Amino acid sequence: MVFGSLGSFLILVGGIWLIIVAIQTGQNTGEKVLWALVNFLCQPLGGIIFFIVKRQGLVPLILVIVGCILTGFGVPSMFEDLKRAVPK
Repeated sequence: MVFGSLGSFLILVGGIWLIIVAIQTGQNTGEKVLWALVNFLCQPLGGIIFFIVKRQGLVPLILVIVGCILTGFGVPSMFEDLKRAVPK
């Protein structure tokens, strides 16, 4: 449960940070909106593509990736908690 919560928090913080970086590094309004939407809708893949193309946002991308890994570790424990909560 702790891993899933911490992972979700890291994904949220990293995702917001990536959106801010995308808005700050865009050349024009269309590019800013495009990268912000890509980072908002397609994490972590959008963040990876953004980093490869723009060479910006490595630290928030690492936060998102670590958050995804921690969330993956938290899912099995969440299901164990759900199985215990269901009456037999």
